[in-house]
Amino acid sequence: MGHAPENTIASFQKAIELGCDEVETDVWLAADGRLLVTHDRPGPGVSLTLDEVLDLCRGRMGVDVELKCEASEDAALETGRRVARRIAERGDGEVYVSSFWWPALEGARGTAPEVRRAYLFASSPRRETLLLDAREHGLWALHPNRAYVTPDLVRDAHGAGLAVQVWTVDDPEEIRRFVAWGVDGIMSDFPERVPKG
Repeated sequence: MGHAPENTIASFQKAIELGCDEVETDVWLAADGRLLVTHDRPGPGVSLTLDEVLDLCRGRMGVDVELKCEASEDAALETGRRVARRIAERGDGEVYVSSFWWPALEGARGTAPEVRRAYLFASSPRRETLLLDAREHGLWALHPNRAYVTPDLVRDAHGAGLAVQVWTVDDPEEIRRFVAWGVDGIMSDFPERVPKG
């Protein structure tokens, strides 16, 4: 987002140019069944599809597909099912899903358990419960908001076999701190500030 509007082909192309390992995109299940790429609920004029984004990124960088929904656990569940099915059909192991919605992650797991899943959160859940839930749901990663990352969270998540990828970190000093803490990934609007390796 520091270089081009989010969820646009221009932003994904810029991420490729910058040598990003992955890009994150937001996906909604539209009323007509299309999987549309937009931050907010799709309105008139939204036409970019998940397939178009995955086609552009395939073989160039991984894609974190955030499963979006509002006010409906049933819709979240179905979004997870539809997106995971499409990812599995495409056979691209560099694509995975993430969500704030447990039902979306469960829908993905039930439909295509081979598709990796990550739990997004912007709060401070009890760590023992969080890690227990993550293991029970077969997650591979936690995606905490930057404000809720601590060295203890990173240590305990790694001890539970979970990756930790933090969002959204733009301050260079904060980036250095998270690198020192051993996070596995840093999501940033300015990815050129994040060291490689």
